[in-house]
This record gives sequence, structure tokens and C-alpha cells, in this order.
Amino acid sequence: MDYYCSGKFTDLQVHVQSRLLYNCCMAYPERVDLDWLEANPGKLFHTRTMLEDRALMLDNKSCESCHFGCYKKEEQGLISERASYINQPKISDIHAPMRNLTLSLSTDCNLACMYCSPEWSSSWHKDITKNGEYLVEGAPVHKTNNWHTLWSKMKQKTRGTESKFFSLLLREIKMAQGLEHVRLIGGEPLLNNRLEQVMKHLHGKQISITTGLGVSHTRLQHILKTIEGTNTVFDISAESTGPLFELLRNGITWQDFQERVNMVEKSGHKIIFSSTISNLAVLGFNKLHDIYAGKHEIRIHPLHDRDWMNPHVLDTTSKIKFVEDTKHKKDLPEFKTLLSMIDGIPTDQDRINTGDYLQQFSSRRSIALDFLPAHFLKWCGVKHN
Repeated sequence: MDYYCSGKFTDLQVHVQSRLLYNCCMAYPERVDLDWLEANPGKLFHTRTMLEDRALMLDNKSCESCHFGCYKKEEQGLISERASYINQPKISDIHAPMRNLTLSLSTDCNLACMYCSPEWSSSWHKDITKNGEYLVEGAPVHKTNNWHTLWSKMKQKTRGTESKFFSLLLREIKMAQGLEHVRLIGGEPLLNNRLEQVMKHLHGKQISITTGLGVSHTRLQHILKTIEGTNTVFDISAESTGPLFELLRNGITWQDFQERVNMVEKSGHKIIFSSTISNLAVLGFNKLHDIYAGKHEIRIHPLHDRDWMNPHVLDTTSKIKFVEDTKHKKDLPEFKTLLSMIDGIPTDQDRINTGDYLQQFSSRRSIALDFLPAHFLKWCGVKHN
């Protein structure tokens, strides 16, 4: 295996609420030491761990932080996020400047997307606090996740956004020569009251806001007015339509979502759709593509942390139907990738886990699943009326 990935040399993701640094979006995080950062201005992208990992990559050796997100999937024959960097030029300087910064301002979010977790959504945290963990194979879903172990060890009071770290972070952004693009994520970044403050420090940078549009029409209109005239792209998360959208992106109706997309369109800001492809998303992606592909770019991304929701974990009938329904699009890059994603034989355990998880998720929210194909529900063992 070629262990190199240019993302390790260009990208940093910061989870502000927990002070966690991810040297690329899928890397296992490290927690920043405030005293070290204060004493080492301009070094946020060059911690000892990051420099060591890059050196290992240049020697074509595996680095532990990347095994969790990418290497593990590739060893299973699946597509990882690393594939999106494959055509980037190789960088041989471990001290190369950061080019792309992703900021997760907080976990505040009104949505509980089906593949999300308490790490990224306060709605998920509330669900688990109220109803308990989701159980797959008799074990809690999130306690089998390495990140959850790290999160659990942190004291509750240290999880909040600390003003000192926030100030140091703004300093690092100002000092980051070579920084080209800043992506603001959440939770739901449009809910965060510090959004405007952060954007004032990003003058001259390309800005994108990754959003599920899980805010009121009124708040969205206020934000659109505030950022008028800025170089801001709306990176909108969606991969399906109708009832399936409302299941996968639980907490927002399909109608409200469409109306808010229209608001962003009228504001003149560029829109890119980001579709996280799970097995359920495969059942509805083509309809979303029909509606929006003529007006906006749609990018697809592999799913992580839910093996039983990987795109290939589908019944044969669903796969055949997808191929048949999309045969006129088979030469489009996104559909070529999708066809490779569903090409694989799911394990019997993944089939069972899909049904168990779908049953638990829908029953907690009193969602009827009769809109899903009967052959799929029967295949994964979900009972429905």
C-alpha cells in the first residue's frame, strides 16, 4: 500500500468545542495544549505529532492517526476519503503551510442525521442521554468508536468553547501564510453566534459553510444579509428526497429544506451539494440528482464509522434497480463512483446490523418505514405494516 496522502500536508480540522485537532478530516485527533500553543505562535499546523506523521508518510510507512479513517477502509477493499486527494501534487516538506482549514465551531445542531454522532450533533447527544445508546451486536454503537473513548475521558467542563483557545485560534488564522480556504462546519454553523465574528477574520479567503440548513427561515435570511458581498459558498448536505431525506436528515422537513435552498439561490451565493453515500442514500440519490444536478455541482463522499451502512450493504434487487434507473448516467463521474461503491457482497452480520439500527432509529422517532422498498426491509429483517 502507498501510505502517502497530500491531505496530511495541507489540511487541518479544528473541533473548537473540545480543542481537538484533526490533521485532515479523517485523522484520529489530538488535543491541543493551550500553554504550548500560546508559547508557539503560528504552529497550530505543525505539532510534533503532525510532523512525525508526515515524516512516516514520506518514508511510505503507516501512521496510526490515519489507520482509523482511511487505511482501515482500504484494507477492506472500500473507498476512503483519501481517494479525493489522489491527483494532488506530492509535497515533501513536513513544514509545508496549511492551505485548507475546517472549523467546527460547536456541536449545536437541530438535526440528528442517521449516520452522525454526539461528536458533531447536540441533538444526537440529547437523544442518547434521554433514550440510551443504540445497540448493535449487543454493544453500544458509539462506545465502539475510538473517538468516543477520547471524548468520555474529557471532563464535562472542558468540552465547552474556551475563550482563550478561541482567541489563540483567531491569532493562528491571522498568522497562517498560505491559507487559502476556510470551511465552517458544526454541528450546524448557521446556529453559532460566533459565526459573524469568525468570518470577519477571513477577509480575502475562500469561505464555505457546510450546512444542513437546520435553522429557521428568519435566521437564514439574517445570515444571508450579513454575509452579502462575501466570497462564501454554501456546501449543503443532502443525498435524497422526500420521506427518505427526512429519515436520513432527521429534524428538518423536505419542504422546508427546499424552501431554504431557494433562499440561498436567490441570494446569489454559489451552492455545492455534499452527499454522504450510505446504503439508504443509494435508494434516493438519483432523485436528488434529477432535481439539483442541472443547477448545482453535487459531490459524493464515502460514509465512515457505520460499517453496516456502507453503500454495498444492500439487497441484490435494490442494486439491480439502481443500475437500471441510472444507466443513462453511468458515464457521469459521480455515478461511476457510486457503481463502484455498491459493488461488493455484504456480510450477513452487516445485513442484520442494518435492520437493527434502522429499527431502533425509526422507532425512537415514530417514523413509519413503509416508504422504503419492501424487498429491502424484508432483506434486512425490518418489520413494517
